[in-house]
Amino acid sequence: MNAQYDVVVVGGGHAGIEATHAAWKLGVKTAMLTMDINAIGRMSCNPAVGGVAKGQIVRDIDALGGLMGLLTDKAGIQFRMLNMSKGPAVWGPRAQCDMKYYSEIAREVITNLPGLSVIQGELAAFERMADGRLELTLLNGDRYVTRALVVTSGTFLASKMFTGLETSIGGRVGEPSADKLSECLAFNGIALRRLKTGTPSRLDPDSIDFNECDVQRGDDVAWPMSDRHVAETVPGRDADYFWGDALNKFVRNDCVCWITRTNIKTHDILRSGFKDSPMFSGRIHGKGPRYCPSIEDKINRFGDRDGHQLFLEPEQADIGRVYINGFSSSLPADIQLAAIHTIPGLTRARVLQIGYAVEYDSVDATQLYPTFECKKVPGLYFAGQVCGTSGYEEAAGQGLLAGINAALKIKGEGPFILGRSDSYLGVMADDLTNILLDEPYRMFTSRAEYRLFLRSDNAETRLKERAHEIGMISDSDYADWKHRLDLMDAARKRLAEESATPDQANIILASGGQALASERCRWINVLRRPGIDPELFFRTALPDMTLARRDQWFMYAEEIYAGFFDRQAREIDDQKKMEAVRLPENLDYMQVTAISIESRQRLNAHKPLTLGQASRVPGVRPADITVLAHWLENR
Repeated sequence: MNAQYDVVVVGGGHAGIEATHAAWKLGVKTAMLTMDINAIGRMSCNPAVGGVAKGQIVRDIDALGGLMGLLTDKAGIQFRMLNMSKGPAVWGPRAQCDMKYYSEIAREVITNLPGLSVIQGELAAFERMADGRLELTLLNGDRYVTRALVVTSGTFLASKMFTGLETSIGGRVGEPSADKLSECLAFNGIALRRLKTGTPSRLDPDSIDFNECDVQRGDDVAWPMSDRHVAETVPGRDADYFWGDALNKFVRNDCVCWITRTNIKTHDILRSGFKDSPMFSGRIHGKGPRYCPSIEDKINRFGDRDGHQLFLEPEQADIGRVYINGFSSSLPADIQLAAIHTIPGLTRARVLQIGYAVEYDSVDATQLYPTFECKKVPGLYFAGQVCGTSGYEEAAGQGLLAGINAALKIKGEGPFILGRSDSYLGVMADDLTNILLDEPYRMFTSRAEYRLFLRSDNAETRLKERAHEIGMISDSDYADWKHRLDLMDAARKRLAEESATPDQANIILASGGQALASERCRWINVLRRPGIDPELFFRTALPDMTLARRDQWFMYAEEIYAGFFDRQAREIDDQKKMEAVRLPENLDYMQVTAISIESRQRLNAHKPLTLGQASRVPGVRPADITVLAHWLENR
């Protein structure tokens, strides 16, 4: 008898980890199938998690009970909040990680989840059985049966690596390509497309003159990626495993990065290799990420620039190798090396791994529902870079949603769909499943029309309740959150009732460069002044109350954006009402004759699950959505 599962997740990257953990956490019989157990959680490219918009995704994942935030805090070696010169809506938490340790603890967490199976092997094919389940066939002939299959194959589908004129098979150095799975997907009628990504050279730190580079340190007081340290730890770990010191209680924050820059000589050398570039010569057919271009693409597109900033990032706490962030390349190895030697600090650098590009098959995600289930093959889900995205964070977020929805479907429960006003995950899921992309998708704050309310500080407020409802958040975590809410409500009530003397208020206003007060004013009005220091504010206004630092900054952001929220609340409310209107999966829109023929055809092709999703299908007219809403009411 073949081993039987409710959910099998293919792949052990960031999407696979979250999908596996989510399905396991929701109580269905789960297995992870990976080509190499030792590669679980491996960071293929840069040794960091988070950033602007990406950090918000990690906070969303954490609020929904996912692992990425906790793993990052454990493996992190430097923490920074990016964009702090702007408003809190676009602040992005980022952590430099010990990439080897990240993979180790990710593997330890997954392999120690009680009742979870981890299978080493390569999926070659799947086939629908008479009872509706899927039979999986591995490359070695082993067979398994599952009710749901989640494919998180990353950049490994029919993948090739390029450095200059040299080509090799694989999705990462030293790891093979999953060619048979790509063939199986195409056989099942799933549209594939070629995309491209790349990675820079890694350097020996002993060969770098760091004195010629600018030092970049972490924040004085770190912002952990996860808010769940008080209530729980990573599953299977001891409660005291986090780093601790007086300022950075849960994370390590003592490592540094360095900044250097290319120059005209660097660019001239790189241009001399363009004739042998697999990208410019047409040997690579897939399109790369517009907003994370290779160094040769930067020079080609921005020829007037005399230099490009580079970040030298340690891959481990003891530095290990140094990653050149901003210098991804697929040019010949000798050209890359010569160019590197023109950069300040790198004139004697030894390359431990040369940069290369990867071209791979990906799935057109418009073939998927926002649950990440394939419309053509029920029970088949996709998540991560295979859906045409770039970045660990985007992959992990998709994996979480795919794993949750696969498990909920097995349990006979309704889908878990996040709207565009709920989270960055909702924005991403909606974009991917509605917009036909011709290049890898990367999250930006500009993609979110409600970004003032999708901040990194309020992920719990937006998502914790829903996570608890489906079982992704433990009772202890939820109780801790409710206690914090009660404390914040009590604090806000006092701030609205109590007033400050001019002397008290001016201590805070002066430090923030604000106009000084000449008479008593409510504390809550002082908190609404942009640019003040919330920590100083709460020490002055409520010295007898103990509020967590994260909650002080959350209350500050809520107050300074309160007016904007009030103005858009009705719009958000209307959208949520539309998202709440479910559409039958088997609805034939050709029956709705009052809708334009073009809209009917597009709706039949996309099969939206809610009225809100139907309103965002390209080419569907707003008037047709109104007609559809009336038609549904009168059915």
